[in-house]
Amino acid sequence: MNHSLIKKEAEVYQEIEQPILLTFKTITASRYVTNRHLEQFSTDAITQISGLKTDYPWLYLLTYMGGVFERSTHLTNYQEFERRFTYFYHTLSDEIISQVKHIDARSYRLFVNRLLKRIAKHSRILQAPWSHLLLKLLPTMPAAHIDHVYQTLSSSIDPSECSQSVALAYSYVALLAGKEMSSIGILQKNGVNYREQEVTPHFQLLKERARWQTMKQWFIVLFPQKKTGQYGSLQKFMDEMNTVLPISSKEQESIWNRWLLSPNYQRFKTYTRHLSDTQQLKLVERILPELEQRLHQIEAAKTYEKILLVYEQYELAARYFLKYERDPTRLREEKLELLAALKVARPDLSRPIYHQFIVRLVEKKSRIHYEQAASYLSELQSLYTSDKEQIMFMTYVKRLKKMYRTYRAFVEELKRIDL
Repeated sequence: MNHSLIKKEAEVYQEIEQPILLTFKTITASRYVTNRHLEQFSTDAITQISGLKTDYPWLYLLTYMGGVFERSTHLTNYQEFERRFTYFYHTLSDEIISQVKHIDARSYRLFVNRLLKRIAKHSRILQAPWSHLLLKLLPTMPAAHIDHVYQTLSSSIDPSECSQSVALAYSYVALLAGKEMSSIGILQKNGVNYREQEVTPHFQLLKERARWQTMKQWFIVLFPQKKTGQYGSLQKFMDEMNTVLPISSKEQESIWNRWLLSPNYQRFKTYTRHLSDTQQLKLVERILPELEQRLHQIEAAKTYEKILLVYEQYELAARYFLKYERDPTRLREEKLELLAALKVARPDLSRPIYHQFIVRLVEKKSRIHYEQAASYLSELQSLYTSDKEQIMFMTYVKRLKKMYRTYRAFVEELKRIDL
């Protein structure tokens, strides 16, 4: 592919000027526009480009976005149509990212340079779509281009003069490039009070790189007035950071009190992976009684079951089944996994559970429950392994038959499994 033959954007614009004008008029039409309408005119724009014969569809899409954007800057009532423009830009951005995903390195660099040029040109305009496109692009951008993007932005963007969205993108690129001080400095120079969700990607990256001390400084710099427990979408990062860095026992306690408000096993794993085995067991002893008080919450119950399994709390697991399991026919995956582990590790604790399951099922007096009871009875037999235990099991079966001798359908199920 001969890169020297790529068209200038002015030439590209002339080719697609009419569709651009039509899209702009559609976006700014006074009639009510639904999401379906938004999707339609965004798709129409992409279809216009896909019908052209070109080796650089991304250039046409960039130009299309740019043409619509340039016209939007002359509107005196832009706010009325902001949602429509935003939807259009997001749709075309996704298409551009899809188009450049598999192009060669030289074409990709050409694309990146065109995008960076647009970012620099419109760096002070808040509604410009280019920094949002860059942020969407970064997760899939080849690492070889990151430093080039950072160096280009450093030479063309003044953080104190650019829009908030450009500062966020520039700062995130700096962080990707390993320039942590520059990254936070860009946000400081921009002079904006950032909301938690706007810098969530930055904190996510710091977490992935285990830059806990740096994260602590970011919290201090960006949110000097906030107190623990007031960080919104960033609270999970604050809590994990505090499980790694030395903090007081009181602060540690507050982390787990917040976690108990919305228990989740994955966050439990995240918060405890930095603790020693002894510290983890001590914590488990502390939170299991608290979780037991919240078993009416499905996520709390699942977390309770998972912790019992992972930390081999088999006596508590047996007690849990005996005390709380009311419907043996509807055991969810976490309970089945816990029961299976209990059978292997502590068959002696498992037997009373099966005894209780069987009786509860038989008492429901229906064929489907008798079948399930018989199935559990077969499993129970496997828990009596020695000859002496087998005699105990058969004695139990005889008592069961005698107790429910009038339940003919149940007795038939027992005969079917040779009992």
